[in-house]
Amino acid sequence: MRYLLTRETVLESRTTDQVVIKPTGVLDNAWGTSTDDARWYDCWVRHQMELQPRMLYSVLSGTEPQSLDVAAIATIWRQVWIQASTTNASIDSIVTRLLEDKLIMVNDDVETLSCARNLVFAIIGWQTLLYKPDPGSCPPTQFAVTDECDGHRGLAFMDLRQDQYASSKPLHEFLMGFGVLLPCPNFNALASDDKRSLAKIKALSSDSFNAHLLANVGGVHVKWTDSLACHLEFDSDSNSLYLFRFPTFCAIILRARQNDTKSTLHSCAAPPIAASHWATHEGVNVLLKETLLSYRLLFGQNKASRRLFRSLDPFEDVPEGCTDSNLSELGGRKQTRFGDLIRELESYSLHKDFPILRYKLAMLAQHFSNRRPRTWKELWNDKRDSASWFTFWAVLVIGGIGIFLAFVQVVLQIVQVSLQVKGS
Repeated sequence: MRYLLTRETVLESRTTDQVVIKPTGVLDNAWGTSTDDARWYDCWVRHQMELQPRMLYSVLSGTEPQSLDVAAIATIWRQVWIQASTTNASIDSIVTRLLEDKLIMVNDDVETLSCARNLVFAIIGWQTLLYKPDPGSCPPTQFAVTDECDGHRGLAFMDLRQDQYASSKPLHEFLMGFGVLLPCPNFNALASDDKRSLAKIKALSSDSFNAHLLANVGGVHVKWTDSLACHLEFDSDSNSLYLFRFPTFCAIILRARQNDTKSTLHSCAAPPIAASHWATHEGVNVLLKETLLSYRLLFGQNKASRRLFRSLDPFEDVPEGCTDSNLSELGGRKQTRFGDLIRELESYSLHKDFPILRYKLAMLAQHFSNRRPRTWKELWNDKRDSASWFTFWAVLVIGGIGIFLAFVQVVLQIVQVSLQVKGS
């Protein structure tokens, strides 16, 4: 039996023995095309399932012990989505419902309860793409996420582990145990240096702030991540900029919300009364739009940056089917199909156009502004101040020509004097 798994339904089909996992059921008509835009998601989720320790699946009902039964996970997947959307949902409340529905089996011991919690935790991570679960790296009494920033601890992931006693908390409070995965607009819980950067940098233009300049003048190199929370995290020690590589996910969730379709990502939002540092439902929408727009700012609106993007390989470390083709469109093409979701400008006000990601962009821009060209190539590429750039190279070229002509004149005079001496 085949299941078409979405976040809102599981549908029976006529073919056999295959499960297809899709982010939402609205994708068929999202762009008036087929589901090819989200085919990567099915591949990516399967790949993530394969990477998990088999003990994680030991609680599945009606399956071989510690075997990966995707069809069984499909049914649990739907129930996790449904339960996550209830008021004050928690990992424990979802586990309780799965037990009541006999979708999982838990013995009266800590180990199997831990596996059940970790399975729900993993599915929430795969449904939201906020984090990648890493249950094999921690004791059974803890939750762990994959370190996708190579040891860099930014605001998104201040901790990679937390104890399982937190599983009774509402999802947004629970996720706060790792860091600020879903920051609210105009987030202000920053260090003093970061606040100064935010106060100093008010606007950004794709002409003076783009991936080409960051790479060739700022020495920044891009690393791709599967976690939305890591998008635009910058490690100044290694000059590494981390970018989320699945923009189609953002577009799918946004278009689903336009049709009043729920998502697990929105279920992780905070209620307005508790949203001092964490995004509300509307804040999640803003974050998704800003994420899409950031690809255009960094790559799509600058010719040299588009050329740089086409030289990158964002999906080199994942199976071939996990490639999100819309990343190439946003980063490598002058025009994009996402015009109904984002509005491109020549200059962006961080306060108005990037109210959530502005602190990340400001810190990156501050690092870039402090960087000075050290080689002739960097001097040539550094066009942040076009007037100064033209002045410098004009003086260099004109001065060089003047020195060359003066040298030629001296040589000619020496030759003339030599001829006169010989003639006398």
